[in-house]
Amino acid sequence: MLRNKLDDLAKFDLFFSREMINNSVYNQIKKECNAIDENNYFFNLKAIWSATCKNLMEQAILVAFKTDANNYLPLKLFDIFRDPCAENEQDLNLGKQVVELITEVDMCSPLRAQCYFNLPEVQRAFHGNRTKLSYRWKGCFTANFKYNKADMDLDMLPALKNLLQQSIPITIFSGDQDGIIPAVGTLEHLKKLAEELNIKLTKEEAWSFRNQDGGSKYVFGDLLTFLTVKGGNHHVTASRPSQALDIFTNFVINWMH
Repeated sequence: MLRNKLDDLAKFDLFFSREMINNSVYNQIKKECNAIDENNYFFNLKAIWSATCKNLMEQAILVAFKTDANNYLPLKLFDIFRDPCAENEQDLNLGKQVVELITEVDMCSPLRAQCYFNLPEVQRAFHGNRTKLSYRWKGCFTANFKYNKADMDLDMLPALKNLLQQSIPITIFSGDQDGIIPAVGTLEHLKKLAEELNIKLTKEEAWSFRNQDGGSKYVFGDLLTFLTVKGGNHHVTASRPSQALDIFTNFVINWMH
C-alpha cells in the first residue's frame, strides 16, 4: 500500500475497468469522493469521506459482487474473481476434505497451514511448542492480528523517492485481481512519483511467462519497474507463485549485474 486513501478510490477504477459497476455508479463515486488534493498528502492526513461518499462506496461494492450487505464477505476484495475459502479449521481437524483448488489457486491454503502446524508430529519434527502451550498456533492472517491502523495512512512514496534518488533499483508487482490494493492505483502513484523525479515512462509492454501472457510491464527510466501479474490476487506469491519467483529472480539477477 503506497497511499491508502487513494487506493480506496482505485477499487472503483478497478471495478469499472472490469465492468463490475456501470458508468452511472462510477461517475457518482468520482464526483462525490474524489475531492482529494493529492499534492497535499501528509503522513498524518487521513481520508475523511462524506456520509454520501461512504454510502456510495458501500453500495458499489455490493453491486460489484452481486450481493447484499448480509451476504458480503470483505475477503472477496483479496481476489475479485475467486471465491474465498468457505471451510473452517474444524473441518480439517475432523478429517473432512475441503475443496483443494479453485481455478488453479488453493484459496484455503492459510487454513491448511494452520491445521498442519498444529499437528503434534509436525511440531515435534521442527521442535515447536516445546513449552506445551494451552492454545493452538494461529497464523497472523487468521488470529485477529493486531496492528496500528494509523500506520495504514502513512505515505510510502517519499521512502521510494529517497531510494530512487540514491540510485537503488525498485521493482514492484501487483496482482490484477487484487481489490485491496488495486494495480491501477499503484500505477498512478508510480507515475506521479516518476513525474516528481523527472523520470520518463520508457517502456510499456506485455510480459510473458512460459510463453503465456504474464501481465503488463511499465519501466520508468533505468531504476523503477512495475509489473501487473495476470490472475494474481492480493497474495501474488500464493496465487501465482511461479510468476512471483520469476519476477524476483530476474530482479535479483538484473540488480547483481
